[in-house]
Amino acid sequence: MIQLQPSHALPAPPASDAEGLPEGPRQEALLIAGALQKAILSSANFSSIATDAKGVIQIFNVGAERMLGYAAADVVNKITPADISDPDEVIARAKALTNELGTPIAPGFEALVFKASRGIEDIYELSYIRKDGSHFPAVVSVTALRDKLDSIIGYLLIGTDNTARKQAEDALRKAGALQAAIFNSANFSSIATDAKGVIQIFNVGAERMLGYAALEVMDKITPADISDPNELIVRARTLSAELETPIAPGFEALVFKASRGIEDIYELTYIRKDGSRFPAVVSVTALRDEQNAIIGYLLIGTDNTMRKQIEAEQKLLGQRLRDHQFYTRSLFEANIDALMTTDPAGIITDVNKQMELLTSCTRDELIGAPFKNYFTDPARAEEAIMLALTKKKVTNYELTARNRDGKQTVVSYNATTFYDRDRRLQGVFAAARDITELKLAEKQILDLALHDSLTCLPNRRLLTERLGQTMQAGKRSRRFSALMFLDLDNFKPLNDTHGHYVGDLLLIEVARRISSCVRAVDVVARFGGDEFVVILSELAQDKAESTLQSRVVAEKLCVTLDKPYVLSYQQEGKSAVTVEHRCTASIGVVIFKDHEGSQDDILKWADAAMYQAKVAGGNTIRYYA
Repeated sequence: MIQLQPSHALPAPPASDAEGLPEGPRQEALLIAGALQKAILSSANFSSIATDAKGVIQIFNVGAERMLGYAAADVVNKITPADISDPDEVIARAKALTNELGTPIAPGFEALVFKASRGIEDIYELSYIRKDGSHFPAVVSVTALRDKLDSIIGYLLIGTDNTARKQAEDALRKAGALQAAIFNSANFSSIATDAKGVIQIFNVGAERMLGYAALEVMDKITPADISDPNELIVRARTLSAELETPIAPGFEALVFKASRGIEDIYELTYIRKDGSRFPAVVSVTALRDEQNAIIGYLLIGTDNTMRKQIEAEQKLLGQRLRDHQFYTRSLFEANIDALMTTDPAGIITDVNKQMELLTSCTRDELIGAPFKNYFTDPARAEEAIMLALTKKKVTNYELTARNRDGKQTVVSYNATTFYDRDRRLQGVFAAARDITELKLAEKQILDLALHDSLTCLPNRRLLTERLGQTMQAGKRSRRFSALMFLDLDNFKPLNDTHGHYVGDLLLIEVARRISSCVRAVDVVARFGGDEFVVILSELAQDKAESTLQSRVVAEKLCVTLDKPYVLSYQQEGKSAVTVEHRCTASIGVVIFKDHEGSQDDILKWADAAMYQAKVAGGNTIRYYA
């Protein structure tokens, strides 16, 4: 098992790492390296999973907990990373590596780390499986961890998912091995500067990404010198307006937020040594000494052209909080969700800017107030806190927030309990995400799935659902219902003569006329082409009387649809055209109760009756006997 040391007491790199530097610069380099390591380890934007040499998980950091939904105690000393990976993809990877490397590789943990165990830097894609069983795509970088004798003591797997840049906060005893793994990785550019912005560290990933050797940039330029100058100007202007303070369009624009303690992740274009450009996502963190003074900045970048999944649409994730003290204020404020913490009684103890925007209240006004006061249903909001306290986690619980002006916002509420270092319950950590647009999109998608795009009438799918409901209602009320199958007469000549656009205009008008002839409780659907279906529900308990009721409606439909259609349209660059057309309908009717045949039978019978009406010359009504 890999032995751990607390992350706040990570050993500094050996003196030989700064060999050749005078004493003053050597001490500064060591300070920067230590601060740099702390910044990486305390980051929650990446999942860091460390195993022993056999693959058993020894470290499962906060980023991994957020990403996968497990607590560290659920997995440490119990499973390997293969147990949280898609088994089919692991099998496929084992087969591919076996063919590529010409050696048998078992479809398990060995397949995930085989290249790294041979000293080959490895990055691959696979699907991780969360504790709740859901899958998500991940990009995983694997590095073998070695002791001073170059023996493998374990493996480090750094992963990112689509939804956020995960940061890690746990540490290994072999801090030197971890630091070397990160800074020797070619998958991320790590650039560290001094307080003035001059580059002090330029890792292998940065060399590979930007085409410079470290010696060409260290102690010579700042990251602003390898960034698109126009984008720096725009970023400086945007931040100046956002933060209401003048910001220069240079290195200051890249690190201003970080210098104020705000975690900052932004997009910009890097310029390679050969002049070519590529989009990058850069995370900036201020490096501080033990007196909290800024001694430099860490810029971790990823190349968007190689890792497209990183900035894909973010998925709704549950927020997991182990200990509020381990989360930096910057991460809390930078979150896109409205975040808050409460004590066990539901009294707010902290909020972020998004919560202030959601409620139109200041942080001072919110802290100390009951959580339930800011929702339209205080009892349901209070219940959400109680559920989190009893079940330890609440996911996708919908609430409606209300600000001081009465504006309401539907949010998806996710919550979990959090504890101090001694595992004493401190309260509830909650995230509320505005899902107003999501709700609207879901409704629009449902409407598209259930309605005809031309006439906006229910389509076959919704017709089937409504027919089933009608049959169930008839079973309870013992009343008959009627289904009418309508097929337009003389429709094809209009299409052939004037085209489908004019035909569509007629179908829209037919749909309107049919709808005007029936009750609001009845159903009018477009079955396809020029065929329509009408369901008259809850007629009489007597079949003969129900037949008479349906005939009144059917005759009204015949009269209404027989009236002339005046259709006007205008093609681009031409004068308006008006077409007058006569079009009737052949109508087949079935009177039914729920036990008289299946849905398919009822539709088939009505279609058969309609065909008899069509054979009889059209513009007539036939009942199925």
